[in-house]
Amino acid sequence: MRWRFFIVFNCIWISATVAQKKNVLSLSTSLYYGNILPHSIDIAPLATANPYGAQVSMAWQSLRSEASLSSPIRSKKGFRLAYSNFNNPEKLGQAWHFTGFTEPFLGSDKRLFLSFPLDAGISYLSKIYHPINNPENLFFGSRISFYLGAGVQLNYKLKERSILQANVTYQHISNGGIKAPNKGMNFPSIGIGYSHYISRPNFSRLEPMKRDAYSQKWDLKGFAYASLKTVPNPNELKPMAGVQLLYSRSNNAFHHLILGTELGYNGFKREFFNRQNEKVNPIEWSLQSGYQLKIGNTSLIVLMGAEVYNQQLKNSILYQRYGLVQQVNKKWFIAATLKANAHVADIFDVRLGYQLVKK
Repeated sequence: MRWRFFIVFNCIWISATVAQKKNVLSLSTSLYYGNILPHSIDIAPLATANPYGAQVSMAWQSLRSEASLSSPIRSKKGFRLAYSNFNNPEKLGQAWHFTGFTEPFLGSDKRLFLSFPLDAGISYLSKIYHPINNPENLFFGSRISFYLGAGVQLNYKLKERSILQANVTYQHISNGGIKAPNKGMNFPSIGIGYSHYISRPNFSRLEPMKRDAYSQKWDLKGFAYASLKTVPNPNELKPMAGVQLLYSRSNNAFHHLILGTELGYNGFKREFFNRQNEKVNPIEWSLQSGYQLKIGNTSLIVLMGAEVYNQQLKNSILYQRYGLVQQVNKKWFIAATLKANAHVADIFDVRLGYQLVKK
């Protein structure tokens, strides 16, 4: 199951950080209040609720003084456990989230500085869709779903090891097409929090890298991916799998431009049309371009794709793909991505990547 991959993904991600020398541990807690976005007319009646919740997290931050290709800026990585109450106990209920996160800092040598937390993990939902008992809840079709979060946080150093925080976060919960319905929930939130370091952290500015260390770098990666999607009435999980090539080029350590192509097998589409006595080729091919933000060994990727070959395409030929990629060693990568059509999440998948060429 894909939710198990997220647990493994997060453990490998954080273990790679903890294994490094000279890390300092921090503990954080926060409260938040949000607003559900009515991205579909079908969920508008329940989108008037205002979620609220609390989070606790544990993170590791490096004490190093020099920048490197793997750590060009100060940041921390950790685990987060969160609780959400959707303020509608009968229909939407509550959720518990377990995520791994990375949080790069901007201007951390100042008393007041910014950070940008990025989360990926799993959610457990207390209330889901039921055709008789809960037909209005089209947000959630399965108790286990996927969670993504991206935020901007203002940090104020109260003392050497104590930080007061205020943030704005965009949160998304979806089962990635495992089980219908799957409208998913998007809810921006505002929050306040407090973070305490167990020992003295190092927030001083890193010594810059020489430009020759990263100038005009390009690489080619190959990924294999797999996923499952439910064909409804009756529910039956069908496989989706494929390969992807990504070419990226950069002029600095953070920002990369990407060109890619993806070839996949869509078992969901094949079964869906077979039930309607239609024969459809399950092979799909698309071209992609986009942007990669690289923070140490972790990357956030945003791609715009165009379908070149896709029989019985019901939506626009354009789609978006959002991905979180973790470099495990010099050659291997693990990733989780979400494909979306406009504002509607379509499918989550997990990926294993390999560095084919790097210059």
